[in-house]
Amino acid sequence: MAKKFIDKDGNTFVEAKPWYKKWWIWVIAVIVVIFAIGAFSGGSDDSSSASPKTHKATTSKTKNTNSRNTTSTKKLSLSDDSFTIDKEVDYNPNYNDNSWAQTKVNINKVRVIKIKTKNYYDGDKTYPVQGIIMVHFKVTPTRDIDFYPTQGTLVTNGQQVDADSGNSDDFDGEISKGATQTGNVVFILKKMTDVNSVKNIRLKWDADYDTDNYDDDNSSKTYDITMNLNN
Repeated sequence: MAKKFIDKDGNTFVEAKPWYKKWWIWVIAVIVVIFAIGAFSGGSDDSSSASPKTHKATTSKTKNTNSRNTTSTKKLSLSDDSFTIDKEVDYNPNYNDNSWAQTKVNINKVRVIKIKTKNYYDGDKTYPVQGIIMVHFKVTPTRDIDFYPTQGTLVTNGQQVDADSGNSDDFDGEISKGATQTGNVVFILKKMTDVNSVKNIRLKWDADYDTDNYDDDNSSKTYDITMNLNN
């Protein structure tokens, strides 16, 4: 209860409580503190639970485009070189030969490729080239042999071309009895005006086997074959 005072003139005064002793002041203070703690805790949770920013690397493929069409470039990558393909045709001649030493020779694919003209270094000199012919071999001997199509030659449309051993597959040379070796032999042509102009190819390469029989005239062989290309 508030204290009362009477002065010398008979006036009555009531002593007012200090503001900090008023109950409703403390209620307000408690409410303010509770809200402050809640706000601080909420802000702290948001900060600690937010995922860190990450940057992902992306890879995109770019094509030359305009409003009407899309242009893509097709490349042929060989062991030593890369070429841009204009047009190509694949043939399946399915050529088979077992005329020498019972060695099974199969040519099951010939790939004729017109490329964008490119300067080509053959190990000796540089000159422009326009075409590539790839011949796929499968060889199975019945005895140990030496077989060298990657050192052979190709003749077509008046051109004689040595095999490009550096860009050909490494499958020939010594081949053991019962083994099967497969691979492509690559020929790079100076001239090819049209991929469909190659109608046939002539291939020549050597093979041999070791023997102690000096009368064995069959120990060496020069293959000489001509294949017409049509599907």
